[in-house]
Amino acid sequence: MPDRHELFGFLTAESKVNGVPAANELSTAYFLAKLSSECDPSDVEHDLSHKVPGVVVVDTRSAESYREAHIPGALNLPHRDLGPEHVTGLDREAVYVTYGFGPDCNAGTKGAAKLAVLGFKVKEMIGGFEYWKRDGFPVETGNPSDG
Repeated sequence: MPDRHELFGFLTAESKVNGVPAANELSTAYFLAKLSSECDPSDVEHDLSHKVPGVVVVDTRSAESYREAHIPGALNLPHRDLGPEHVTGLDREAVYVTYGFGPDCNAGTKGAAKLAVLGFKVKEMIGGFEYWKRDGFPVETGNPSDG
């Protein structure tokens, strides 16, 4: 580990890119850790359209927002109400992909955190529902029981 003087030198170097040297081992660990916690709308759309088993999408917004529009097939588990009593029937082997409104909303993060604490494998869809729609992917309205 560099000493304080070296660390300060890294942070005040002329180059904003090379000031802190890239380290392959650290970069590998960082990027794999990041990908183990998040995915993007095209990743989710790919798995849904290819019917990849074990992927469950979770809309963590309010029930009202869910009824207005959501990702087809998504469960609605609003983060504000999410607790152990809401997950009793969920598949413990699945990977749950949460989302909120968009990049300025942390509902997906809060829902993912709660599900993770409850023992589920979770990823957050970056960009949220806003980026899903922006990418032109399909949406549904209403509740699943409205059929």
